[in-house]
Amino acid sequence: MGVDDFRAEARRLLERMLADAQQTEERDVLIAQYTDELTMLYGRHAHALLTEVIEDARTRLDARLSPDPIRQTIATVQTTVQDLWNALWGPGDIRK
Repeated sequence: MGVDDFRAEARRLLERMLADAQQTEERDVLIAQYTDELTMLYGRHAHALLTEVIEDARTRLDARLSPDPIRQTIATVQTTVQDLWNALWGPGDIRK
């Protein structure tokens, strides 16, 4: 799950809201309903992203604490490459 997935789902939700807005006069109820749906959508995507970050951190920590020097070296190289990537391109795909 990433920014593109969230954007696509949010877009579908907004399209549905606009279609429903033409069919109802109860604007406040509609806004409340779609606010709740958007909040749940955000929560689901934020939870998935946090889970990915935690899993990645756990994998790296396991590799660093491993008695196997090859796994430790791979973890160090992976961290160095990621640090270089973040220095060049910034942390992640943040769209404004």
